[in-house]
Amino acid sequence: MNDVLDSLTGQAAALAEGSETPISLAERALDRAERKADLNAFVALDSPIVLDQARAAAERRLRNAPRSLIDGIPIAVKDNFLTRDYPTTACSGALPWEAGGQDATIVSRLRDAGAIIFGKTNMHEWAYGATNSTSSFGPTRNPHDPSRITGGSSGGSGAAVASGIVAAALGSDTGGSVRIPAAACGIYGFKPSYGRASRHGVLALSWSLDAPGPLTRNLPDIQLLLPYFFGKDPKDVTTANSKELGPMPRKVEPRLLRLYGKGLECTSEVEKAISGALATSPCSLENCEITSVSSYFAAWETILHCEASSYHASQPANKRSGYSPVTQAHLEAGEQITAVEYLHAQSIRAHFMTVLLKELPAWDALVLPTLPVVAPRQGEDWQLFGGRKVTTQDSMTWFCWLGNLAGLPCVTLPVANPGGDMPVGMMLMGRPGRDEELLAIACRVQEQLKEYGSVE
Repeated sequence: MNDVLDSLTGQAAALAEGSETPISLAERALDRAERKADLNAFVALDSPIVLDQARAAAERRLRNAPRSLIDGIPIAVKDNFLTRDYPTTACSGALPWEAGGQDATIVSRLRDAGAIIFGKTNMHEWAYGATNSTSSFGPTRNPHDPSRITGGSSGGSGAAVASGIVAAALGSDTGGSVRIPAAACGIYGFKPSYGRASRHGVLALSWSLDAPGPLTRNLPDIQLLLPYFFGKDPKDVTTANSKELGPMPRKVEPRLLRLYGKGLECTSEVEKAISGALATSPCSLENCEITSVSSYFAAWETILHCEASSYHASQPANKRSGYSPVTQAHLEAGEQITAVEYLHAQSIRAHFMTVLLKELPAWDALVLPTLPVVAPRQGEDWQLFGGRKVTTQDSMTWFCWLGNLAGLPCVTLPVANPGGDMPVGMMLMGRPGRDEELLAIACRVQEQLKEYGSVE
């Protein structure tokens, strides 16, 4: 692969200098999508739609009037974002949601910037799972080893970026659904602070936990995309106080706090990779035990299931009949949660946020593995680590849910794995609303990882 053209920033530079055109980038992406079709990363992709956008972008560049740095660059979109040129199905057997000429706000902003909306990516049905194995289009396969899962629910986006089909893709994150496939596929994923990025036009899983985010080949790519996520959107009231992307402040010595405790275990392979990466970190590092993890996790699950069932209860019966048995079982379980149980879970959530933000030692970023295991094989139901036998589904969300329950910005970075051939991700979580600060810390950590060869 051409490493420069595999990144968003590299493609933007190639377009600016004229060594590539929007048409050549679109044709390159289409060719790769065809050659890598066995990954099952895309569920809707139309060459004429892609090339029409590319020709329009090429004409703008010929007039020296590109709309932005990303004008003419293909970007893939998860199949739960509304798109005016493709139906949105959430990879369910239920009837598709016809967009009716609508784009999700983030898709609309990217389109206004001239980005080529390349196609719709595979996902775990309704984002209600973290393996990407349950989809009406079949499972997505990991580019590093097709016998393994991508993780989900944004697994198609992870595979599309990791395989080099596109340089960037959109995902959504309720319990790690951007970060999980990013880590499993060896790329970068960013979950914004809750309320910082517009959710309008993104089919909901759990409205108080959901956050859309980008998956990319490097950190500068994330920085290039976040302006299209951030800022007020009158169609999403949770963004009423959202600021546009600001400058990245640099701290002299950022304080990292690594969390550990019962319920935060991982395999020796992952531990070796994370410890090796942290040994080269330029930041101050302190370890801190956190207790009651199982209680906090139960609160996250309760909120997710209750809100998901509430959202889907409004759907017509002819749509719900098309859900997979697994998704239907989740929805039926959520319907059994009482209002008292839901409100109790929200009170536990408030306590959890108090613990993280006020009771822990001073920190600028919390650090954890992104996943406790490397990407499991297709069909594996259980994972063994830390003396535990954990379902593959729960192992995928093992660490990531913390960021959603507290509404924190989160980023996953690929780190070197001296103990195996599959990718390992390291997750940094920042303080609410301080997404720029988190990104700056991640960039500093990344620079040191590269210097010491501790990054993939």
